[in-house]
Amino acid sequence: MKEFSQFVQLIGGAMPDLVSLILCPALLLVAGLLLAVFHKEKAYLPVAVGLGGAAAFLAGCEAGAGGELFVYLGLYVVLAVLVKLLFLIPFPRRANGAERAEEMYRKFHAELEVPAEDSAAEDAAESGESGEDAVRLGHALSLLEKLKRCNLSASDRLEADALGNTLENCKGRPLGEEEVRRINDCLATILKLTAKYKL
Repeated sequence: MKEFSQFVQLIGGAMPDLVSLILCPALLLVAGLLLAVFHKEKAYLPVAVGLGGAAAFLAGCEAGAGGELFVYLGLYVVLAVLVKLLFLIPFPRRANGAERAEEMYRKFHAELEVPAEDSAAEDAAESGESGEDAVRLGHALSLLEKLKRCNLSASDRLEADALGNTLENCKGRPLGEEEVRRINDCLATILKLTAKYKL
């Protein structure tokens, strides 16, 4: 116990009073702000408790720390509660690359879904390519050509080749409901790949 008392006196004598008074509350404020900005609310309690323990240790090392220690820890708890209020501020969330690509996929895929066809639309699909389907097929093929000129990964190149084969099979022949749906799915996948490679 004598060695521990010497250690406490060493810390208390080496550290200026102002540093031990301000250091942990300042670190709590900075850590709370960063955790609030990055939406890491669960990490706040361990950080606050850890810094509170460090604050109690540093304040206890100061000479003559008695009743003042409890006052200091009380103020620290009040500060910890006030810093917790930072989590009520609605900081914007930053979407990562995968979330952005998925959002773009959902946006374009929703527009390309085939609506329930009435009898007139079925007749048009049975008789051959409609103008809209031909434009969609041409658009998908042109985007696929641009995509193939990029430096694609091996898996994306295989997927692009498979998409190209599917679209080529739909070219120049009557399109039924299944072919139109296949073209829409291919176009949605191509749009997802173009977003990934920033075309």
